[in-house]
Amino acid sequence: MTAIANPGVDTDIAFVVLQSLISRLEVMSASAYRIEHDQSKNVTRYHELIRWLIGHQTDIEFRASEIASLKFPLKLSEVVQVDSKSSPAVQMADVLIGATIEAMNNLAGLGAGGLDAEALLSLFSDDQIISLGPSIDFEESKRFRQGSQSSAMIDYFAANAVPFPKRR
Repeated sequence: MTAIANPGVDTDIAFVVLQSLISRLEVMSASAYRIEHDQSKNVTRYHELIRWLIGHQTDIEFRASEIASLKFPLKLSEVVQVDSKSSPAVQMADVLIGATIEAMNNLAGLGAGGLDAEALLSLFSDDQIISLGPSIDFEESKRFRQGSQSSAMIDYFAANAVPFPKRR
């Protein structure tokens, strides 16, 4: 708990979520793609790092888990921030995200009911859902991440990427 109170520690997960999205879209996309994101100070602060990721041309790949890796150069060509009020795509994403969060809460017994989680989840294949939820099945988590190159990726970013933004 004291680490979170430390001014040098950042608990913002915007970049982690964006990186998870990028790693998934890299697998699903056959060619170049762009991401439209709702305007956010959290994403703005990572602008230089995102530009570095997009522009990095070294052929290298890092395995993060059984189903996730990050391979350069990326197919991602651009990340733009838009006003969600003028972007039907971002509005639809917000609706889907809200419904998915409600469904997951209901599935975990934390919601008030209403939305049938099983019916909603049946609309998607497993590879279309990025889950960042916690798990207490440590053995499964250990197996899932076996052979991970996450520490090598962190070392590579530290040595090659633009400096990670400081918390403001």
